[in-house]
Amino acid sequence: MAQASTRAVATIKSVAARAGVSTATVSRVLHGNGYVAGETRERVEAALRDSGYRLDAVAQALRRQRTITLGLILHGILPNPFFAEVAMGVEHAAVANGFNVLMFNTDGDAERERAGVESFLSRRVDGVIFTTALRGENVQLAIDAGIPAVEVERRLCKSAGAVVVDNYASSRQGMQHLLDLGHSRIGYLGEPDTVTGRDGPLDSLRQDRFEGYRRALEDAGIPVADEHLVRGPYPLERGAWGGVQTGRDYMQVLLDQDPDLTAVLASSDLLAAGALQTLYAHGIRVPDQISIVGFDDTFAGRLAPPLTTVRQPMFEMGVRAGELAIRLLDDESRPVLTESCATSLVVRESTAPLVA
Repeated sequence: MAQASTRAVATIKSVAARAGVSTATVSRVLHGNGYVAGETRERVEAALRDSGYRLDAVAQALRRQRTITLGLILHGILPNPFFAEVAMGVEHAAVANGFNVLMFNTDGDAERERAGVESFLSRRVDGVIFTTALRGENVQLAIDAGIPAVEVERRLCKSAGAVVVDNYASSRQGMQHLLDLGHSRIGYLGEPDTVTGRDGPLDSLRQDRFEGYRRALEDAGIPVADEHLVRGPYPLERGAWGGVQTGRDYMQVLLDQDPDLTAVLASSDLLAAGALQTLYAHGIRVPDQISIVGFDDTFAGRLAPPLTTVRQPMFEMGVRAGELAIRLLDDESRPVLTESCATSLVVRESTAPLVA
């Protein structure tokens, strides 16, 4: 018959006695609060290891009225790799800070988004991160409940923290690349300015990406032509390639409106991927006959040809969103903080100089 272990359960008091320090010193080492001399810290850490002491994270969280959990609301999982990459960053930051992450997939449905927020509130998460939000009032719902909220990529709620990129400058960078290659008949594939319909709130992300396109042309002395624009709903259909069909359809509209286009700026890699498929179906060679630039750098390098695109630092955006949510949790004043990440243009094989 196996004998039960008689080893005593280690406590902060027994660890302090082993290390020859006070219980307050042990507590400071455990929680990283306050100064502890290097040699003393080493003695305490050795005593913790030797005694097998384990910090009761649940009990600590209850005493601090926290669940050490962040809620992450995703616009989708399969359709766009952007969301998954950001989620990995959030999880990385959470684990590094001793937090857990609960995820909720909205499938692009604003009502599901609200249900996700309510579910997280019932589980008393410490903060909510939106990648990306569908309605500002759903973000406000979390804030009104007294917990910090952070939006990634798209900002719809003025009361929330945010991690974003400069979409205007990034779009201009992609356009300048095409202009430098000699293109002037440049089409644009994107979304309308409003989030919830014609009379809904303006979406600065959509505005800024289009404005970068428009201003780049105007500064080059090239008028913006209506026949070079296709801006409509961008549904993320279910499945790994959801959203690509929209790019196919929109590219067909562009070709119908101006068959002599020589370049296209797409506001996402998904739209650009669909555009490539339509051009292939018409026997139009990329980049010999038309150049294409995307936005995000998700699967751009695995398309045929590999896509020139504006790279968003998706993993970094997730890390910074997670860190921001935790930082806001420790600041009772809950300041509205916005962090900006840098983008870069990745030139691949979908763009080339205009052939006269």
